[in-house]
Amino acid sequence: MQADPRRDDTRAADELLHPAYWLVHGLPWHGDGGIAEAAVATAPGMIPRVTLSRDAVQILGCADLYARKHGSRVVFFSDLTRMFTTAGTSWAQLGVDWGGALREIEDGPFPRLFLTISERAHLFICDAATDTVLAGPGGVYETAEAERRLVRQAITGTLAADWPPYMQQIIEAGHISLAG
Repeated sequence: MQADPRRDDTRAADELLHPAYWLVHGLPWHGDGGIAEAAVATAPGMIPRVTLSRDAVQILGCADLYARKHGSRVVFFSDLTRMFTTAGTSWAQLGVDWGGALREIEDGPFPRLFLTISERAHLFICDAATDTVLAGPGGVYETAEAERRLVRQAITGTLAADWPPYMQQIIEAGHISLAG
């Protein structure tokens, strides 16, 4: 019995429109406070690894493992760096040029969305510290994990809403075609 090719097309379209997760990393902040286009999201499942350098493959492989282990729809690159810091290692010790790899992923011919975010959200996207404490009004100190989760939830909601129509435009323009 032969598989129904329409089912494969439907599954492929669903994966394009609703990826398993997104990898988000911060860009240099060029705002004057307030908000700026300062982060980029890619869907690692859509990126053919055979076209990438070893360093980019290492980053995407780590992101795949992290997303599966934590059940995250959005993985910050800083999450991966934090994971290595906690384990007592680093990208450099692993021989990975993370800056070059992120540029390769960002500049490659892969769908990506640039995100307009607040300066505070940028802090949480980029902060790889394992124990960030924020000083609030009246000198009250609090850990940053709760706010980091809120930023992740907000970005997840934004991507879940904005990614499907973005990808649909790319499909309709003929830049991506489904096999079959």
